Amino acid sequence: MNRLLARQIRRHLGGIENVPKHMMPLFEAIERSYNHYEEDRILIERSLEISSEELNESNTKILEEAAKNKKVLEKLRESLNTLLSLEAEELQIKPNQEDAEDVLKLIELIQIQSKRIKEVEEDILLVRNFINQSNDAITVTNEDGFIVFANENANNFLEGRDKSKEIFNLNIYNIDGHFQNKEYWVLLTSGLQENESITLEAIQYACNEKIAPIPVEIIIKAINVNHKKYFISVARDITVRIKAAARQRELINSLKIANEELENFAYIVSHDLKAPLRGIGSLTGWLTDDYAHLMDDDGKNHLKLLKVRVKRMHNLIEGILQYSRIGRVVGNKNNLNLNRLIEEIEEMLDTRQNLNLTILQLLPTIYNEETPIRQIFQNLISNAIKYNDKETCIVDIDFKDLDTHWQFSVKDNGPGIDKKYHQKIFKIFQTLTSKDTFESTGIGLTIIKKIIEYNKGKIWVESEMGIGCTFFFTLAKNIQK
Repeated sequence: MNRLLARQIRRHLGGIENVPKHMMPLFEAIERSYNHYEEDRILIERSLEISSEELNESNTKILEEAAKNKKVLEKLRESLNTLLSLEAEELQIKPNQEDAEDVLKLIELIQIQSKRIKEVEEDILLVRNFINQSNDAITVTNEDGFIVFANENANNFLEGRDKSKEIFNLNIYNIDGHFQNKEYWVLLTSGLQENESITLEAIQYACNEKIAPIPVEIIIKAINVNHKKYFISVARDITVRIKAAARQRELINSLKIANEELENFAYIVSHDLKAPLRGIGSLTGWLTDDYAHLMDDDGKNHLKLLKVRVKRMHNLIEGILQYSRIGRVVGNKNNLNLNRLIEEIEEMLDTRQNLNLTILQLLPTIYNEETPIRQIFQNLISNAIKYNDKETCIVDIDFKDLDTHWQFSVKDNGPGIDKKYHQKIFKIFQTLTSKDTFESTGIGLTIIKKIIEYNKGKIWVESEMGIGCTFFFTLAKNIQK
């Protein structure tokens, strides 16, 4: 019997033997209840004992994990604050905070940084693709000459491989024959400061014998990244440039020969053609002087016409010679007082009509050859007088300072020039009137146009029919002394 129940029976009934038989079932039920209670108590005590041990063990593990996480968070916080101090300030993250809000902000910062890293990777990939599209061979080396980057063109030439990573960490002066050895590489690069560069030309020999050597221009530039010096080398194939230079030399030589032939031609024209013309002119004069009394009016007119045509032919030859010499025969340059030059031209003019020539403002003194400049003004003023249809010929001369050029103008009150002929008049042998009406070779304006263009200028005309025309021309100021 349960000891607690037995104790209570002895206390109140004197012992189990004094319990009436009809009450025994009750005491047996009570005994069973006592026994169940004891078992439940034991079980509860055991459960509490087990739970306490497990809870203590779990709590220990949680504390250990929390300590580890705390260290990880602190290191992560320090790293992120170092890399992205600006973003950390914006998010108000404090290194000593340990609350959940700080962790969330760190997570947000990690997400921002991850996004930016992805964007940077995309940019790097884009730049790499651009560099790989370059026709130049581009390499980046450190101070010791080891290659840290090479585009596809550089890699294909230096090693004949398809992947640029194949030549990473190789030494440039060991695989690029031009740099020869370490001493030569150091000699080239040791004096280069940041953003300074050197340029040299060489024959580039590939490591792969199947690749033919090519002439290159190599530019080496120094840069600093994170306090480390690197050298960017760009090797450009200059085969086309060298061929173009050789072709240019050939053309210059051909031009020199052509100029010599033209000079010889000018000599032939000057002596072999002008001599017979002089003879014809002299013979015409003799016939007129000695046999005029034997000729009728038609014969005299024929001789007169012959003399005019001979003179025209002589002037034409002179014009062609002058045109051929422009730019080839260079005279002495001096400071020219244009006001005095215009006065001298006016004194030499053979005019049979009233002339009113006016310099509207004091002309500048320019540095140039006198003869060509005189020829320009003399031709334009002579034409203004020759073709003028008014009782008094008015010629106005003016200028403007255009900073890099002088702009001059010669204005007249003549018949004017139709706009459709504004370009034609500057072409060789072109005249607007019959040569028998106005004696002209049609080469004068062509000559002065070439002189002006040789002086880096241009000439044009503006005109109003019946009122007159104005010839404008410019001359560059920066003529070398």
